[in-house]
Amino acid sequence: MTIAAALANLAETFSLAPLDTLLQPLIDETLKEQGKDTSRKGTVLVPRLLVWLVLVLTLRRDLNYDKALNWMVSGLRWLAGLLPAQSKLVSDGAISHARVKLGVAVFRALFVKQVSAFEPLPADFHGRVSVAFDGSTGTMPDSAANQAVFGKPSARQGQAAFPQVRLMTVLAVAQRRLLELAWAPYRGKGTGERALMAEILARLVCKGLLFLLDAGLYSFDRLWQIQHQQGEFIVKTPLHVKPKLRQRLPDGSWLATIQSQIVDPAVPATAKGRRHWKTETLTVRVIHIAIPGFRPFWLMTNLLDPTITARAIALHYHQRWDIEIAYDEIKTHQCATLRGQSPTTFRSKLPDLVQQEIYALAITYNAVRTLICQAAHQHAQDPRLISFLDTLQHILDAAPILTAAPPDPRAGQRAHLLALIADCRLDRPRRPRRNPRVVKVKMSKFARKNANHKSQTRDIAQDLNILEIAMGELADALAA
Repeated sequence: MTIAAALANLAETFSLAPLDTLLQPLIDETLKEQGKDTSRKGTVLVPRLLVWLVLVLTLRRDLNYDKALNWMVSGLRWLAGLLPAQSKLVSDGAISHARVKLGVAVFRALFVKQVSAFEPLPADFHGRVSVAFDGSTGTMPDSAANQAVFGKPSARQGQAAFPQVRLMTVLAVAQRRLLELAWAPYRGKGTGERALMAEILARLVCKGLLFLLDAGLYSFDRLWQIQHQQGEFIVKTPLHVKPKLRQRLPDGSWLATIQSQIVDPAVPATAKGRRHWKTETLTVRVIHIAIPGFRPFWLMTNLLDPTITARAIALHYHQRWDIEIAYDEIKTHQCATLRGQSPTTFRSKLPDLVQQEIYALAITYNAVRTLICQAAHQHAQDPRLISFLDTLQHILDAAPILTAAPPDPRAGQRAHLLALIADCRLDRPRRPRRNPRVVKVKMSKFARKNANHKSQTRDIAQDLNILEIAMGELADALAA
């Protein structure tokens, strides 16, 4: 058998452990549905292997294309002796060409299938599943094609160094898994976070979900959309929003209404594109909160159940910050190349391949998080208290060995890996603290940092207060 034939036969059956049980059936199903399950006879980069390579490129950001492919098959080369003594497995440019041919739709469909295959998400707040919306950005190589499609942010002296893509995700808080995502160019009409949020809500089943939203994502349209789809929300209320107070509740919160106009979907647009608007009203609870060291702020929710107290709602809203931890895990650790930093979030110089990476990054992050959830369930741990970075390192260490292992001992090795992951408990879990708003280099409105600025212990459950003021005083405060 020739070297090319040996490699081609291996590629047809390749599957990367320990993620193969989670993803391989979905990969095969997706490729068949997309009509991408066939390839030219004798080629090494068959669709099955190529999908795995694109996923690996988001796990091994420190390796180039050729080295990532070699790492994938290193166990088969050294432990199983199935590969010839050939360092470069494919010719220059073959991987990029094959990725372009494979396209973006395969990875979008694979991400959707992965989320659909999740076991039912556990309720974490009065029978609801808490989810958090938030946006971020990702940088990419400064190629002309990427600039044309995604654009660059403005900078003090012209433009930033790299093109950027705007990302919006929704995260299941209790298990820290991505349920949906959307992306857009960094600049341009309809590319903002609230526009991407509307795109996600149109695809998401909201019933049973409790959305935790920051003030920057407030929009009457989006709140109406969530409630219309039988979802619930807790949102930090911007200062310009003035609810009409109706009734004070025993726990210190208030029943109120907010009113605005939304586009009427029942009435088609005119020939000139004008839409018909209608006025809608939402009944909400508003909660006035004070925490020492911060300005008092308002929360608004459509959780009207009197058994759920204002204090419980306010404390639970604090879980929204878990999505920031997820972004840190993805961009700082999963995309790291050296000392926790990468030159850019994405590596591709073509816009279509950047889009591939967006979905591949979400797929591999969810796969790692799924293994963490499995390990936590089997060993009675909280998945949010297991280190993502240590888990990722164990997976990378085990992958070549498990991939080359025979089927019989592989099951025991998987169980051993889950036990290792369960033992990756965070030595410094999220602590009850607050940090002074200072900076080391004076470039902003904050004071200059000095030796007196230390972290302070903060017990939010003890310090948080629901402000109870008279109806007239509250109305005056809202009108101010």
